[in-house]
Amino acid sequence: MVAVARISLALGLALALALLPLEWALLLTLGSIVVTLTLLDPIWAVYVAVLSVPVQELILLPGGLSVTQAALLLLVASLALHTLAFPQRPLRFGPLFGPLLCFLLTVALAALLTPYSRSEALRELLRWTTVVLIYLVALRALSGAPWRAWGLVACLLLAPTASALVGLGQFWWGLGPESFGVEGGRVRAYGTIGQPNSFAGYMNQAWPLALGMGMALLASCYQQRCKPTGVVHAVIPTTLEHAALSRTRKPIGAPCSAICNLQPTIVNGMTPKTLLLFIGTSAATLLTTAALLVSFSRGGWLGGLGGLTILLLAAGYHLPTQMRLLARRGLIAGGGCVLLIALLGGGGLLPQALSQRAATLVGSLRLFDAHNAVITPANFAVVERMAHLQAAWNMLQRHPILGVGPGNYSIAYEALPPPGADPFSVRPWYDSRGHAHNYYLHISAEAGLLGLSAYLLLLGSIIVQAVRAVQMATGWFWQGVAIGGAGVVAAVATHNLFEHLHVLNMGLQLGSLLALLVYLQWSNEAGQGNEKQEVALIS
Repeated sequence: MVAVARISLALGLALALALLPLEWALLLTLGSIVVTLTLLDPIWAVYVAVLSVPVQELILLPGGLSVTQAALLLLVASLALHTLAFPQRPLRFGPLFGPLLCFLLTVALAALLTPYSRSEALRELLRWTTVVLIYLVALRALSGAPWRAWGLVACLLLAPTASALVGLGQFWWGLGPESFGVEGGRVRAYGTIGQPNSFAGYMNQAWPLALGMGMALLASCYQQRCKPTGVVHAVIPTTLEHAALSRTRKPIGAPCSAICNLQPTIVNGMTPKTLLLFIGTSAATLLTTAALLVSFSRGGWLGGLGGLTILLLAAGYHLPTQMRLLARRGLIAGGGCVLLIALLGGGGLLPQALSQRAATLVGSLRLFDAHNAVITPANFAVVERMAHLQAAWNMLQRHPILGVGPGNYSIAYEALPPPGADPFSVRPWYDSRGHAHNYYLHISAEAGLLGLSAYLLLLGSIIVQAVRAVQMATGWFWQGVAIGGAGVVAAVATHNLFEHLHVLNMGLQLGSLLALLVYLQWSNEAGQGNEKQEVALIS
């Protein structure tokens, strides 16, 4: 019967491919492959969910589903199927599950008691549920062969890099709305995300990881050149049960297991595949960083500076002794150049549009009362931002415990006030831009002081996990993940002072990275005393 069913299914698929239009046939073929892979192994569902983020607004599937929504349904189905099929492998929650659940329950309570729209509150609750979901599924799916972690890192870099390419093209050829225009007939990059500021937030979740991976690989190869053996062994991700992380070096000729078929050869350069890895991480770093710059997002730039600062500190923890002095000198020289350019107003070294935008950074950080501001074309965006900040503060004052409800900022902003009360909004800003331009104040307005406390608990737990990962990471791969992960956490935390980055399912990117940081710790703890699996990177 099983054989008959397989033959019937194959014949039905072949008949459909022969009769359907080309685009439907391609969609059916690709969809069949994706569904099969995701049901066979949850890690593929994680990959698909991460890769779907840049195209979620571009492609609608039959039934009105976005690609990301379909990927999340597959994620749930795959998790349920494998949990039932392998009851001996229960879910492992990790140290971040408690803070995530605490924040989720707080948001749920605020959603239940909101005086405004419960449907909007439910949508916001579901957005955060997807973060918890992909965190749990990724933690479960990473256990196994080394390629799983490699594949997840590749997806976390590939999707933003593809969106960065689109954004760079938009900037160069001036493809975008007139409202995004900058000097020279160009526009602010917005990629496939739709808004320059959110696009900058997406880039800030990618370039630190790419840079961290590249720096760790380069440091590993540099350290090798300073050793008489000419070999450095970098630990790669392995199964929790049979692999470990170690700083142990093996003599030349000792057996080692290599991922991606990297072979140890004593030459004066990197092995071809090691070089390919370095080129890939370098390209991802350059493209996503360039896209961040041409987004002209001041909050994104400040978030990037925050991420870069923490990334360099984390990298310094793992730098070989020989490189620390060189890195310190380079950092001082680079900082001096940036400071000099800033003091000289760019000195003509930066494009005029960039220098003018950077010159407004200080003004955008100043606090003032938007009620009394005189609006001009030059200060329009700054006054509008302050008006939305004040509106969020008004919401918090009137609803201090649980706020106006998750996802209800705009509804409360535009709602008519009760008799005798003032509106939340600051006139003449009658229309909401959707958020308070500061996530910490935004979550306070929507979920009250309880929501803010739960979010700060979550953020603090993530920071502790990132620090622990940096301290425990061994081998260039995990060191790169830890360094880059610390940079991403810092960039997001800083950028959220000026933006709301927990939108457009970008939480799938962040949740997957959190799973990697937790899995790093588990791999290290489980590996002590077990057989070590290493790969020799020769340069």
